[in-house]
Amino acid sequence: MEDRNAILRVHAQAIRRTASAYYAPQQIEAWAAFPPPDGHEEALRTGRVFVAEEEGGIVGYGQFDAKTGEVEATYVLPEAHGRGVGRALLAESEARARLAGLKSIFVSASLNAVPFYARAGFEPQVKRFYELPGGLLLECMFMIKQLEDRSGASMI
Repeated sequence: MEDRNAILRVHAQAIRRTASAYYAPQQIEAWAAFPPPDGHEEALRTGRVFVAEEEGGIVGYGQFDAKTGEVEATYVLPEAHGRGVGRALLAESEARARLAGLKSIFVSASLNAVPFYARAGFEPQVKRFYELPGGLLLECMFMIKQLEDRSGASMI
C-alpha cells in the first residue's frame, strides 16, 4: 500500500511538472489521475512494476510487459531528474526484455519524453493518440528500439 501511494505520487508529480509545456491543463489532470489509485494493483502483483529508491524513498518507477515488449511507464520525480534514475529504470526494462528473449521493445512516449527515449536508442515511428478517461486524447510518439545481444550484435 505504501509503495503504491509513492508510485502514484511519482506518477502525478512527473506529469504535472514535466509535461505541462506539451499538453493542455485538462489533459494533464486527466493523465495524472489515470490510472485510478487501484490501477497499479495487477502490475504490482505480477511484478511488472519496479522502483528506483534514494535514501529509502521511491523517486521513480518503471513498468514493463515482457509478453508484449512494451515499456509501459518510466516516471521520475522532477527533483531526481539528471541523476540517471530514468536511464536505470529503462535499463531494467531492457534487461527484462532480453531475459524474455525479445529482439525489440517499444513505447508510446509522451511528447515531453521523446528526447529521453531517443537518447536511449528508441527510433520514432509514428504519432499516435492515447485516449484518457473522459475521451481526452493525448498525443504520443510510438517508438521502437532494437536490442543488442551481449556481444553487441543486433538481435534481429
